Amino acid sequence: MEPLAVVTRDDYIESVHYGYICVVDSSGKVLYNLGDYNTKIFFRSSAKPIQVIPLIQSGAAEALNFSHEEIAIACASHSGQEIHQKTVEKILTRLRLDMVNLHCGIMTPYNEEENKRLIAQGQSPSVFHCSCSGKHSAMLALAKFRGYSIDNYQELSNPVQQEILETIAAFADEDSSSIPIGTDGCGVPIYLLPIYKIALSYAKLAAHSKDTRSVYYRSCKTVFDAMTKFPKMVAGDYEFCTELMQITNGKLIGKVGCEAVYCLGVKGGNLGICIKIVDGNERAVYPVVIQLLRELDIINQSEFLKLRHWYTIHLKNNLNETIGEILPIFSIRKSANGRHPLGKKLSDFSAN
Repeated sequence: MEPLAVVTRDDYIESVHYGYICVVDSSGKVLYNLGDYNTKIFFRSSAKPIQVIPLIQSGAAEALNFSHEEIAIACASHSGQEIHQKTVEKILTRLRLDMVNLHCGIMTPYNEEENKRLIAQGQSPSVFHCSCSGKHSAMLALAKFRGYSIDNYQELSNPVQQEILETIAAFADEDSSSIPIGTDGCGVPIYLLPIYKIALSYAKLAAHSKDTRSVYYRSCKTVFDAMTKFPKMVAGDYEFCTELMQITNGKLIGKVGCEAVYCLGVKGGNLGICIKIVDGNERAVYPVVIQLLRELDIINQSEFLKLRHWYTIHLKNNLNETIGEILPIFSIRKSANGRHPLGKKLSDFSAN
């Protein structure tokens, strides 16, 4: 692992976020990396755009009239806004199911305005506020379409989860029986994979979305189209994934996962990218993503300027004074070579 981002205080580096980066193409060639790309991490919610593929590949999405908005929310870690709640509820209604059938658990919505509304009205959040409710509604839809039990659809033993596991394995070029399985925050299985294989799965997702000869063409194109046309459904207002896909206008998909995982699929060059911040702090992810996309010339100057507030994050004190920043310090073309920036001046340690 290498230092990827720092937290400054009055131009001195106070904290350092170390991590890994791997960039591959769909043939499996590693184009750039920082840190050991064979390091295994949990895929977390970055897996959602691949977890939804069995819904489409099976014909369930078409048979059950899933719209692109609904495919997008199946890929989402949404912020619990009204649009998200209503979309999930609409899916369940069409399936003749109810909120009690969702086994994703209840969480406080990420969206600050919705959370304030709940508090002001003396209401508690519901399963519809859970950021994974869209994914779970898609899993329920696949279970109903296949005739599987919906009572334990979230368990690894259910054929729904076995179909998803086989898809993850296919995109990661792994034997499904060799993938260690954990339990995600919403109760479904999640997969421990090398960073390289996670990046590869996104490279394949990008490649299949363009290759009309691929057996996965329709499914991957649907995922790409849904996420890029309805990015607000994937995340929500003011969220990084939303703004990144809005501003890049169809050239890539980006998906955050808990514990500071971030994955991107880029159509140009059929690229897959996996980023992991070792300490699990999401605050470092977004500057790192923007720095990497700049270095790879995936975003242009106009796009960068629109995303700049995610590149250098200003830190305020109790008086609302700017006293520091979170910003990237790496270069994929120039290793840090073991330098440790903690306590040094920012000008002495820079990616530029």
